[in-house]
Amino acid sequence: MQAMQIDGSERDLESFALGVLRSAASIEAPTPFERRVRWDVRGNTGFISAFTLRSGISLSAARCRWEQPSGMVIDHAPMRLEFVLARGPVMQVRSSDGNDHSLGGGTFQIGQVKRPLKLVCAWDESALGQDQDNLCLAIDGQRLCELLGAKALPAALERIVAHPGGYPRAAQAMSAPLYRLLDEILLCDARGVSRQLHVEAKGLELMAAMVDLLEESERAASPLLSQHDIARLERARHILLARMVDPPTLPELARHAGLNEVKLKEGFRALFGAPVFGYLRNHRLDEAHRLLRQRACNVTEVAQRVGYENPSKFAAAFRKRFGVSPSTVG
Repeated sequence: MQAMQIDGSERDLESFALGVLRSAASIEAPTPFERRVRWDVRGNTGFISAFTLRSGISLSAARCRWEQPSGMVIDHAPMRLEFVLARGPVMQVRSSDGNDHSLGGGTFQIGQVKRPLKLVCAWDESALGQDQDNLCLAIDGQRLCELLGAKALPAALERIVAHPGGYPRAAQAMSAPLYRLLDEILLCDARGVSRQLHVEAKGLELMAAMVDLLEESERAASPLLSQHDIARLERARHILLARMVDPPTLPELARHAGLNEVKLKEGFRALFGAPVFGYLRNHRLDEAHRLLRQRACNVTEVAQRVGYENPSKFAAAFRKRFGVSPSTVG
């Protein structure tokens, strides 16, 4: 496994060239706003182009083909909202926060990394000899609001931003317009001054298409949740997190939120992607991870601050979520 770092900058290309390709591959600059690296190492071929657009979007486009089972370890720094399209063989991604996922197979994913993560990526023999294409758009949430002409992000994106960890990603199948835009950006043959205008326009079109698809999918996935229900579920989430150390019972939470228990349980899972107390557990552990990294308290104190009376149970839950002992963090 080769290692590289991801921090959302052009330095990522240098990290890939030096850390993964194990060669001093030169970084090309086709235009002032674009950097590109190509490789052909022992039959493994591909390219990555990184664009910095005037709209505030950072865009990367990549195509790679592996001729032998391969993998890499990525130290992923906190970043802005990420919109990722992946086509071709599936890559398995193991995350240090315990949220494993797959990338590829015609999926569209959104997420935000809020704390440093270690990702272990691997392609097996089924991926050999096939092209894998990836597009990644990264943008600040406030800038996206400005582009949308809105005071707030769409609810589905706002929940990703508000999530304590921001990972895993919300994932779904790509639509026909997304496949088209992937090709138009990845295989763009515009040259000269028109190239930046072309990529800028396609990047904005792609962002708009992904936001629309996300909202349409959310409406289809939650047909029984009215705006009235959503407001009360948001109230339930706020109460739950405010009382993290001494949480209410399910009947008590339902009463405070103005919902019956069935609507609370079903609606909470549909809206926030986890059962009520599963969501609370993840929030507790994410908060514990943050406190340990700040070195503000020892492990026992952190366990108590996030609502665990038994340090052993806390340590076991922490290892299950993050893959490491709490005493090793920080």
